[in-house]
Amino acid sequence: MMRMYNKFGCEILIEAPGVRNEKDWMIVESLVTESRDDVDESVVPKNNIGRMMQIKAETLDNCSSHQDEKGGDSSVKRRKANPTSTDKPINVGASVVATTTNNNNNFPPSSILPIRTLQKTAIVLFHSHDVRLHGNVALQLASHHKHVIPVFLWSKAEQGRWGVTGCLEVILKDALRHLATKLERHDLKLICREGTDSSHMLRQICEEYGDDGDDGIGVVYWNKEHTAESRIREERYRATLTDMDVNFVESQSSLLYDPMDVSLSGGFRGGHWGTLMPFLKGCKKQCGEPRVPISRADTFSMLERMVGPTDEENNSNNWLASIPIYELDMAVIRGKDKWDASILERFRMSEEDALKDMDQFFSFQKEKGKCGGFAKYEQERSRADMEGSTSKLSAHLRIGTLSPNELYYRTEGMSLVGLESKTFSRRLFWRDLAYFHLHSFPEMRDKSIRLHYEDTKWCSKEEEEERYNAWRTGRTGFPLVDAGMRELYATGWMTQSIRMVVASFLVEYLRVNWVKGCEWFHYTLVDADSAINPMMWQNAGRSGIDQWNFILSPVAASQDATGEYTRKWVPELSKLPNSVLHEPWKAPAQVLRNAGVVLGENYPTRIVFDIKAERVKSAEAVLEMRRQNQQFNTDRGYDLIRLSGGEQTVVFTKKEFRIDQQGRVMKDVPRNKSSQGKSSSGGRGRRGKAAQKKILRQKAAAKS
Repeated sequence: MMRMYNKFGCEILIEAPGVRNEKDWMIVESLVTESRDDVDESVVPKNNIGRMMQIKAETLDNCSSHQDEKGGDSSVKRRKANPTSTDKPINVGASVVATTTNNNNNFPPSSILPIRTLQKTAIVLFHSHDVRLHGNVALQLASHHKHVIPVFLWSKAEQGRWGVTGCLEVILKDALRHLATKLERHDLKLICREGTDSSHMLRQICEEYGDDGDDGIGVVYWNKEHTAESRIREERYRATLTDMDVNFVESQSSLLYDPMDVSLSGGFRGGHWGTLMPFLKGCKKQCGEPRVPISRADTFSMLERMVGPTDEENNSNNWLASIPIYELDMAVIRGKDKWDASILERFRMSEEDALKDMDQFFSFQKEKGKCGGFAKYEQERSRADMEGSTSKLSAHLRIGTLSPNELYYRTEGMSLVGLESKTFSRRLFWRDLAYFHLHSFPEMRDKSIRLHYEDTKWCSKEEEEERYNAWRTGRTGFPLVDAGMRELYATGWMTQSIRMVVASFLVEYLRVNWVKGCEWFHYTLVDADSAINPMMWQNAGRSGIDQWNFILSPVAASQDATGEYTRKWVPELSKLPNSVLHEPWKAPAQVLRNAGVVLGENYPTRIVFDIKAERVKSAEAVLEMRRQNQQFNTDRGYDLIRLSGGEQTVVFTKKEFRIDQQGRVMKDVPRNKSSQGKSSSGGRGRRGKAAQKKILRQKAAAKS
């Protein structure tokens, strides 16, 4: 019957009050998909796939189809993904997860919209975190509409301190050029607008296109960015569109999980609150496995079906006015120093380049002895002197030219060829964890998560200016640190291991507030992420959720065992032997002369001479601050923080900073019944578990 109706172009309305779970939904989809097998595209246009079905469900668990208590289609823009929450925006990412991979049509239209809405034109908004066509959930949902208008709105004023700036502007502009070119291959156009208020620009576009009948904008789609600034912008979008009576749908496409969907209980549960393992387990337990992305072939097919705005009477395109990308007030380089050239040479920001970089990293031909960086990642990821030891995919993830879901499943698939994938795979969960932290602590970019650490004493203002300037310009007199900072300024990049070395040096040895380093990194990194970057700096500055339980030496230089990295970026020391390359002040005078090095002239003397003494001052400043804030100290010497809901929880505290109630450093922490509870337990758990296993083995041996 359904095939017969389809043959004559009849719209099918399926009354399905019994659809109450994902399995029921899949059965209905299967029926509809089978009914389309014999559809004549001359009767049903190719871009009409997915529009012939309307599901009226009283309850659709897991499918985000919840009606307002008042009912009626006009309330769709106010509907929420969670019926128990009245302040959470529409989130259809989860519904796509449940249905994308289980039918031949590959992704259904949004289930929260009435079928007639799909006959109207849709706008899909691109932002600085989702500049791609493949694996873009908002675009996939918008593709079901009769006409689609891709839009990018740029407001420099809205970026603020932690938005798109510096190197990010350079690679974003390049990514937008490639996005526009790719859309043009499918007869689509990226409409760019610029102004001070993106919600006002959105209103103008909707009004220009028409606001009555079938000629108006039916729905606006976008992917959430999950930052404090983006939430303000998205709230303005919602207010504007509600005022205009235009529907909107928000999706999740930039992370594996929406941080708003994950909750963690306080205390120690296989790890301290907010650390990786409790978060990873919480994600999979509460949300399941990450969404499986559609294939690239399906994306191509989707783009081929999509149609831009047309003047049907004249059978011509009807695109709105757009600003050329090169005219946007973004990455405008003035002066003779074209510092963006080296960045664009190293980082080509297109989806094709992202795929190429990913393929190269995962390449593995064991029989030919050829392999990419992934095969070496477990052992060599800290080596800055070895090309290809890291993926360099972080810039693509930041701008969105690569889907994290695609990278996740590519990583998981490498275990099938016998390669260890655990460490690299967890990098994506670290990324999600950073956004969970930012969601929990919106001020974490410049304010300590452990609020009492704001009282930490740093170096004097005079010292700070001199030390910070030497650090950011790569003139500290410590070659490995200088190499990293020079590479950063020249290319917008450093490996993670070098980032940690220079961060540790600024905080632990120069005693400069971590916020200064966080700001400089945000301006100079091509992958500057306003969640990941501050999470690293908070932990380096000891005020984050997971204090670094280590100190990275600026002279040991295990990250540059061959010395090639330092020689490349500090060429004035290139002739020094490895034995003194990272500590040139220890070189005999004759060795320095032979290498052409004159300390204090062609290479700076050390900004601090006694790094051990500086480290002692740094640690003592933390201890003194903790002594003055005993209300945030447990009986086992661990820090307490207050979560957004008001609950207090213990967070990991480095052993050298644990003090008793009298302010004395605790040498050995006694384990007693009261201290082993979930809310006051300390330690990372590994040693405790190992000790328990040892005791069990001893008991078993005694019995035998």
